[in-house]
Amino acid sequence: MGLSAINALYQVKIDKAELDKLGQIEWGALWPAWIVSGGILLILLADLILPKSQKNALAILSFITLVAAVASAFTLMDNKASAFQGMVAADDLSRYMAALIFGAGALVILASPDYFSRIGVEARSEYYALMLAAITGMWLLAVSLNLMVFFVALELFSLPLYVLAGFLPRSLRGHEAGFKYFLLSSFATAFMLYGMALLFGVSGTTQFNGIAAYFTKNGVSGDYGILALVGLGMLSVGFAFKVSAVPFHMWTPDVYEGSPTPVTALMAVGTKAAIIAAFLRVYTGMLEPIKLQWQPIIFVLAIVTMIVGNMMALSQQSVKRLLAYSAIAQAGYLLVGIASDNSLGREGVLFYLFSYTLMTLGAFTVILALEGPRGEGQDISYFTGLARNHPGLAAVMTVCLLSLGGIPPTAGFFGKALVFGSAVQAGGWYLALALVGVATSVIAVFYYFRIVVQMYMAGDSTRKVVEGRPGWALVFVLMVTSIGTLTLGILAGPAFEWAKQAVAFLR
Repeated sequence: MGLSAINALYQVKIDKAELDKLGQIEWGALWPAWIVSGGILLILLADLILPKSQKNALAILSFITLVAAVASAFTLMDNKASAFQGMVAADDLSRYMAALIFGAGALVILASPDYFSRIGVEARSEYYALMLAAITGMWLLAVSLNLMVFFVALELFSLPLYVLAGFLPRSLRGHEAGFKYFLLSSFATAFMLYGMALLFGVSGTTQFNGIAAYFTKNGVSGDYGILALVGLGMLSVGFAFKVSAVPFHMWTPDVYEGSPTPVTALMAVGTKAAIIAAFLRVYTGMLEPIKLQWQPIIFVLAIVTMIVGNMMALSQQSVKRLLAYSAIAQAGYLLVGIASDNSLGREGVLFYLFSYTLMTLGAFTVILALEGPRGEGQDISYFTGLARNHPGLAAVMTVCLLSLGGIPPTAGFFGKALVFGSAVQAGGWYLALALVGVATSVIAVFYYFRIVVQMYMAGDSTRKVVEGRPGWALVFVLMVTSIGTLTLGILAGPAFEWAKQAVAFLR
């Protein structure tokens, strides 16, 4: 019987055009990934050649690599809807996310040497290689159109982050953060993988458009309806963990606080950007035909996340933990736009994601500039009198905190206005999302202003706030993030039009 089956295979006539199509590899769709992969190899080779006194050149090489990746997305990348037999996207959203993820990664890497010299730790080549690998995985997740590619990309950025979280050799908190992140993330990944397997089993395909076509035709009724709903639920658990949505957020404060500050900054902005882009492709794309089933899930997650994230931030004394709970609350605001599932919501999510990236990077860079060799500088009391000692750092922190609080005319205000406006536009029960969002934003202003008051109105600090002046690279990052936050708020139109173009295919 086995021989008969083999003989039968030889009788199958395969169209030559189909074979040629399968053999085509559309390299141009992934130019940014190829460039960063080459950069990783160059960094490892350069480490063998450069003397110890010139190791900071590895950061410059990493920065140039990521800038080249952004440039390639707009110049060399093929202008197609999809590539690799429809497994990855080469559309406007891919370019938008390339600018966001690779750009944010470049700023984090540029600030890293100053951080490591400040805490007295050598930034080895593997640090930069792992950072570039994680950043590449984040972008690949954002452009995935296939469940298998999605999972590979998820692991590509998760595995380096497990190592990077515990990168500092003498930091027990860092080792705890790395282990906790690995353990809890593994459970979430298992849920997500099981959900993917069920969706594949129900639809018979791993392609996003194939799964969407199945649900368009069959919905969640029939013999496989229960399996589809279970798969949706398990997939949602994994997504909620990765974006730090309540009640799957418990890892976030400990991991953010224990990890090296540049790694925390990358996790706060890069991971969230990648997962939100995946949310858009999966929920408002692949699962759009069954939105009546997933919208209530995202609705509840958004409300609970906004409330818990902001309430928990009120009592924090560590600025890194405060920003961790702030990041949880910000995830809730982003989920408002996704739950609303209208054009304004999708456009608002992308605009707010851009704003969030700038203001969060700026805030973490200020913490990085203050941090000492034993982790001092993370407590709110350490910001006392900062405006007198270092007015530039205080000004950047103020701009970023005002934007996180949604105070006009910063970028955060317009981002929140867009996502809350999408909930109002959706009407009905979705008005509750806007009301809760506005109420929790008022709460958020209180804990952000605690830090501002410490910097400007409290007495002079008895501590030596910063040893020496921040390096030129750190100053550059601070200027880009603070000026970008203000510019994006004052001149919001062009950025909003770009976001609008990036998600036009989802209408």
